[in-house]
Amino acid sequence: MNNFQDKFDKGVEELKAGNFDKSLSIFNALVKAEPANGDFWSERGVVYFHLGKKKESLANMDEAVRLQPLKPYRYSSRAYIRAHFKLTQEAIQDYEKAIELDPEDAIAQNNLGMLQEQLGYKKEAKQRFDIADDLTKESKGNADLGIQGEPLEARNIQKEIDEEKKNQSLWSELKSLASEEGRKSFARFITSGFKKT
Repeated sequence: MNNFQDKFDKGVEELKAGNFDKSLSIFNALVKAEPANGDFWSERGVVYFHLGKKKESLANMDEAVRLQPLKPYRYSSRAYIRAHFKLTQEAIQDYEKAIELDPEDAIAQNNLGMLQEQLGYKKEAKQRFDIADDLTKESKGNADLGIQGEPLEARNIQKEIDEEKKNQSLWSELKSLASEEGRKSFARFITSGFKKT
């Protein structure tokens, strides 16, 4: 298992670094070597999500849920991806299942509230937000424990996506400064008192 764990950690590292093809290659090998491991399927689903491959992402998340139907994080992860692809009702069902399995999962409570709010269910959304706020004050819930109760590193897919976009935006800005027009534009920005012209 240690060899699998090392490869898994490397796959997650490549995913976080935005090296999606490398990460996908690692998770493809892991799924092939140990197809009954829900973690491998789930992470490969996240890689496909970052690659914009809806069908593959959801198929992998479905398999992770099938393999570990009592793990709330499986439903929360799939819910987030379903919501991103505008499968709102299915995402709501997944968050409800995650909360059924772990009522103290503040993130699932909050995210369910956000989807309810989008659909105009203000009262239900407010109840979810209140529960999430109370849980955040009290404890983290059990969402950070695996099937056997082993601690898992908490992940926030939305935060990872936001950081990736910010890094790509920063890289684009830095690359633009390398061009003569980019440097001139930056100089105009500085001399105009930091106001875009």
